[in-house]
Amino acid sequence: MNKGKVLFVVTSHERMGVLRNRKTGVWLEDFAVAHDILTDAGYEVKSASPRGGEIPVDPDSMRYTEHAAFNPEAGLERGKELLLESIPLDEVDHDEFDAVYYPGGYGSFWDLSVSVKNAELLEDFVRAGKPVAAIRHGGAALLSAKKPSGQSILNGRRVTGASDDEERQMALDRVVPFSLGKRLARCGAEYICTEPWKPHVVADGMLLTGQNTQSADKLAHAILSVMEKPADGDG
Repeated sequence: MNKGKVLFVVTSHERMGVLRNRKTGVWLEDFAVAHDILTDAGYEVKSASPRGGEIPVDPDSMRYTEHAAFNPEAGLERGKELLLESIPLDEVDHDEFDAVYYPGGYGSFWDLSVSVKNAELLEDFVRAGKPVAAIRHGGAALLSAKKPSGQSILNGRRVTGASDDEERQMALDRVVPFSLGKRLARCGAEYICTEPWKPHVVADGMLLTGQNTQSADKLAHAILSVMEKPADGDG
């Protein structure tokens, strides 16, 4: 039985800033762990991206994993159709979906953070009082969306996402175009993080965020919780 539909909005960007020889994209584990938990619970998952079509997968996410039971090759195979045939963002109708999820991946810093189409779609989800979730770098996708008042949708909200300490430990703090935590705070959010690489999820009504890949399973279960016991619309 299909309980509903969840839209995964994923980066189309595959070049790691000034590191021209290093590719990036979606972080597979963030995508696949949530995909498996949601589909096993009876929800249908569809994918969308700024360009549509094939979604780039960060090669490093095929080598480094955080969940003991996660097998990258198997995760890639299970998500193959969604990763090869994403819907262009400008063709997505939010009315068809019950929630939206932004997996991590450095590419989100460069395209989803500034995408007008993504901002418009996200604003639709917020106005409809539907769950909005993002993990790690996927939080960059939340930055451009506004309330009807012109304020950021993040103003006054509690959120988490990739931390500066985690970026420094990856030696990427001078490669990424901005500090996600600082940019979220600039939008009026209360940015909350824990020590690097510890699972950490922040739930603020229908807005659900995870700090890192270690949080992927916990965040997916949080999405299930609000979908199955929806709170009052709080957008």
